[in-house]
Amino acid sequence: MMQRDSIEHVLSKGFADKLDEAIFTVGDKEYSRRNMVEELGCANFIAAAKLTKVLRRLKINTVRDIWDINPVDLARAKGIGEASIFVVMCLLDAHKFDVEEWWGWNNNSVKFSTFKSNAISRAKRRSQDVD
Repeated sequence: MMQRDSIEHVLSKGFADKLDEAIFTVGDKEYSRRNMVEELGCANFIAAAKLTKVLRRLKINTVRDIWDINPVDLARAKGIGEASIFVVMCLLDAHKFDVEEWWGWNNNSVKFSTFKSNAISRAKRRSQDVD
C-alpha cells in the first residue's frame, strides 16, 4: 500500500489519519482500514465495525475463539450478514485457519444466505427476535 507521506501529500492529512484509525477490534488486536487491506485482504469497513460490536457482545476475544465458536451461532447473531461473515473468513484465513472447515463445523453444508433466510423465517413464525 502507498506510504502515508504520499497519501498526505496528494489527498490530505485527515484522509491519512482516517486510513490509520482503528475500526475493527478482536480482543486486544485492533485493525485500521490500512491493516484490513494489507493483513486481511478485505476492505468491508462497515461490516467490520458491526462485527466488532457483535464479537464484544458474544465475549469473543481472540481469533481462536472465533474458530472455536459454531459459525451458525455467529451467523444467528443480530447484525451479522454476509459481509460480516466475509470479514470473519478473511480474519480466519489471515491467521491460517481453514475457512471451509470452520463453516462445515458439525457437518453444516448450508450456504450462509440460505441459513440466514431460514433462521429469520423461523424466528418470525415463533414471534421471536433473532439475537
